[in-house]
Amino acid sequence: MPDYLRALIYTLIVTLPALFVAGRVAVPTIDAREFRVWSVCWVATMVAAFLAPSFMVFSLLLVPICIYGNISAKQPLYLFVVLMFAAPCCSVLFGIPGLMHSIVYLDPPRLLVILVLLPVALSLLGDRDNRRLSLMDLLLVGYVVLTALLATRLVGMNDLLRQLASNVLTMVIPYFVFSRAIRSKEDVNRLLLAFVVASMPLATLGVFEVLKGWRVYVTILDRWEIPMLTAYLFRDGMLRASTSAIESIAFGFLCMTGTACLFLLNTGRSDIWRKVAIGIMLCGLLSSLSRGPWLGFALFLAILFGANLKASFKYVALGAAAIMVVLLSSPSLMGRFVNLLPFVGSADRGSESYRSELFERSLMVIQRNPLFGSVNFMKAHELQAMIQGQGIIDIVNTYLQISLEFGLIALALFVAFFGLVTAKLAIMSLRTSAPEANHLGVAALLLAILFTIATTSSVTVIPYIYWTVAGLAVALIRKAPVVVPPPRMRVVGARF
Repeated sequence: MPDYLRALIYTLIVTLPALFVAGRVAVPTIDAREFRVWSVCWVATMVAAFLAPSFMVFSLLLVPICIYGNISAKQPLYLFVVLMFAAPCCSVLFGIPGLMHSIVYLDPPRLLVILVLLPVALSLLGDRDNRRLSLMDLLLVGYVVLTALLATRLVGMNDLLRQLASNVLTMVIPYFVFSRAIRSKEDVNRLLLAFVVASMPLATLGVFEVLKGWRVYVTILDRWEIPMLTAYLFRDGMLRASTSAIESIAFGFLCMTGTACLFLLNTGRSDIWRKVAIGIMLCGLLSSLSRGPWLGFALFLAILFGANLKASFKYVALGAAAIMVVLLSSPSLMGRFVNLLPFVGSADRGSESYRSELFERSLMVIQRNPLFGSVNFMKAHELQAMIQGQGIIDIVNTYLQISLEFGLIALALFVAFFGLVTAKLAIMSLRTSAPEANHLGVAALLLAILFTIATTSSVTVIPYIYWTVAGLAVALIRKAPVVVPPPRMRVVGARF
């Protein structure tokens, strides 16, 4: 049996039970028919990825799946998130033979932007209120335009068009659609649920990859003839799961986001299926063996629980009980886990020293072109000394990545956008006590994301996740209720 068929069978066996659990969690938020559309589209996309002999064939197979989803789903925009992780997030250069050999890099999320979100975006543009730009929107537009213009330093107009198309598909359309289409607490819950449904099957698959020592989605890349610098990464003798995210830290990032969304999901009830779902998601997060997302999720919990100590007591007690069970059942397993922890454990200390040295050397390079960066920053002798065994320089910090290539002005626009959005949410959380608004929870998720991208470059699914979450955050800000002061009380018959 070919490897890709064997991988498909294992993937179906491992992920279908997780979809069942996701359905049990989903039905209070969406009806059973809507979840059936989501799950059918997810399974069809995943199967198409394994059976397609090339990325082009997969792209053609994705078209009828999205047509079915657009027709059958009540709100098709959530299919973008549901299907985002179903296929391997690898990029293929697309062009028109004889005219332009390279127009834009396409990957499954960008195909979904075109097939699912673009029709929604065109519909939303018809509303004049949606076209009104806030300061947050202007900061994003400034970042998009600046990075596109700076791309012309390579060759010229072709690079401008390529970078602009990349920015529109990765940032503008997902942000615009979700910042305008989310209009109620039900919409917020559906988007949070979409992240949960999208990531839960992969969480179980991540555990399978660690236990089996086999990355199943690599078989698809081999069949599509897409090269990988490192197909397998290990830490402390264990395989780091990656599933469809291709990179283990990107997989940890998506599990971190999915788990946080599960905590924020307001279904109005807490049953055994929700607890099972949390357990699955946490196991998936652990299987990535990625310490950046671990710390990011810890930051999310610290903010969320710190704001409501009484409500968080049951989670703390449950976590303490789980740790005690592990300690009593397998002390060696607990010791191995502690060894993987950042700052405490001794596993892969070279990663920490590499990050520290990269930061120092990158600052030297940035000082030469502080405002607009340089397209040739990789050739700087300071960074050439950072070449790893795979022959690459891994810029494991999104903020450094932006500063080195596009300069501090672009970084300022990027940070100002996310900083302003997070600050507005934090202020709104102090002004309203309505639990369904969940401003603090989304702000905590944004802070966790902003922390985690300081430990990784924006690879594979990572930018699609944080621009979608940014759209959700801005939607909460745009639809904030107007606070009307209570009318003055007047005693009937009294004179003033």
